Amino acid sequence: MSSVPTDRVVNETTLRVRYAETDAMGIVYHTNYLIWFEVGRGELSRQMGVDYRTWEEMGLYLPVVEASCRYLAPARYGDLVIISTWVEEARSRTVIFAYEARLQETGQVLAMGRTVHVCVNRAGQTTQIPPAWREIMSGKTGEK
Repeated sequence: MSSVPTDRVVNETTLRVRYAETDAMGIVYHTNYLIWFEVGRGELSRQMGVDYRTWEEMGLYLPVVEASCRYLAPARYGDLVIISTWVEEARSRTVIFAYEARLQETGQVLAMGRTVHVCVNRAGQTTQIPPAWREIMSGKTGEK
């Protein structure tokens, strides 16, 4: 069952599984989901108008400090996979992104994950996320 919220901005990115992403068993190797999550995170950020290039131009960075993924079913070469990405929580210095990967053909959920990011400056010191960006990243749509 899908865990994608209806009260937040959600980006859906469709990817086709490449042969190089599969292992000897013919299924997607587990670390590729984290790469797909990064693709989804980048697309969501662009959609919200706060893409990573803008962060860097401001001297700010959002390194991943924690990542998790729960694998529920395999994807295989050639499958079309939809990566849904949303901001679970935006605080003064951290942002948490959540993800769901599912098969386009059937809607079967393949994996769910999240990444925690901390805002740092060029010197690597923790700093505040600009309040206007935090508001944008809260991702609330106003729908229930």
